[in-house]
Amino acid sequence: MHRKAILHITALMLFSVLPFHHPMYGQSDYQEECTIGVALGSATDDGRPLLWKTRDNTVTDNHVKYNISYKYKFISVSNADSSTLPWMGVNEHGLSIVNSTAYDLPAYPFGPGNGTLMREVLGNCKTVSEFQHYLDSTNHTGRTTQSNFAVIDSTGAAALFETGGRTYCKYDASDSESGYIIRTNFAMCGGGSGGLMRYNRSTELIGDFFSGDTLNLKSIFRYQMRDFSDDNGEPIAVPYPYSPEIGIPFGYLNCKKSICHTASVSAAVIHGVLPSELAGLTTMWVILGHPASSVALPYWPVGPAPIEAGSVSRAELCDEAKEIRAILFDYPDNKNYIDSYKLRDANGEGLWSCLFPLEDLLFSETTDYMDSLRRLAYLPVQSMLMKEAYNSAFALSELQNCKDKLVLNESIGFIIAYPNPACDKLYIDYSLRKDFNIELFTILGECVLQTGLSNGVNEIDIASLKQGIYIIQVTAENKSYRQKLMKM
Repeated sequence: MHRKAILHITALMLFSVLPFHHPMYGQSDYQEECTIGVALGSATDDGRPLLWKTRDNTVTDNHVKYNISYKYKFISVSNADSSTLPWMGVNEHGLSIVNSTAYDLPAYPFGPGNGTLMREVLGNCKTVSEFQHYLDSTNHTGRTTQSNFAVIDSTGAAALFETGGRTYCKYDASDSESGYIIRTNFAMCGGGSGGLMRYNRSTELIGDFFSGDTLNLKSIFRYQMRDFSDDNGEPIAVPYPYSPEIGIPFGYLNCKKSICHTASVSAAVIHGVLPSELAGLTTMWVILGHPASSVALPYWPVGPAPIEAGSVSRAELCDEAKEIRAILFDYPDNKNYIDSYKLRDANGEGLWSCLFPLEDLLFSETTDYMDSLRRLAYLPVQSMLMKEAYNSAFALSELQNCKDKLVLNESIGFIIAYPNPACDKLYIDYSLRKDFNIELFTILGECVLQTGLSNGVNEIDIASLKQGIYIIQVTAENKSYRQKLMKM
């Protein structure tokens, strides 16, 4: 994809590239592995620009905060502490920004870091052009930034800036072939390869959305931000009906290389406006918590976030998502593994069967609400804040219900039979929390086999059974689990 880069270098000498956690140049003692993107309205299905980020970090408590301490008010996703540093945000004029750390950019020992830069930009800039002017001015004084910053504004502009200590490269989305730009943890003008597999996978997914005219916030949340892939960047379906490697339980998959990363702690898609629309209608959709464990909710830059998302001490939406995440990532020997059968099992049940209808309802109702707001000549601030409050309270209640259902299912477990079709031997991976019997029925309901199971892999001799279709059934706590089997 062709991109036209503008390189600004004002330093008399380039400082050597140092990793972001270096004690002199960094503002963190860990590595971030975020995935971001930006798209012009010409690339999206409704003509409005989009900006998105999956935040990977060790700080698991994320809040939505409202900042009124600057020239322009803004909302952001920030750490749930006294810090006011934003990691994705939008201000009252529609200027929106996200970032991903780029470890291959030249550093500088003094000046604003990644979060400080975004806070100053959200608080003082209206447009992408003004953001670029800010970079020009701080090129002279220096920054401790090593980051890709993606930005959109209410004029429809969309761009990405690979920003080092006293240099930056600008990539305008209008100069790209399809009108969108994607980055992970490297810079095109930096020469590194951090997060390359996530970059390639995201490029593939966003390209598919663009080609199918479905580049929108739902596609990004549902299919890009919850995408799992292996060490080669190849997609992994959910559920994952295999044992990934020796010693790892059946159905668990490694998230270390995925866009839906082990360390993902929040995610946002910022839905911009048409130039003719009110800038305050720019909507920041946010998942507080691991993207696989919660749902996206809309927030506007018009006032404080509801208590469920932005209380001073804790955000209940984030807390609930963290509890759900702990159930999903429950393999004690390696916390990079998620139990895919808790997300979606062979019968289509699981957490996502509860979360996704809830999220679809939020998408649908908010779309209708936004359509009504766009017909107005003013921002109905109280109505928008009440909508946020209702959504957050409703989503929290439903998340709690989904978690309770997940806990109940966890107490029962899952069974997987393979190969299917089978000949002489049938293997059953079994993770029920108690000992239960398994039954095999013909399609006419005749029980032809009954045996006990133990945790782990069980081998069952089915050589004497006739060819045909059978039903494997396990009944536990008044709930039956069934799976079809073809006997060859």
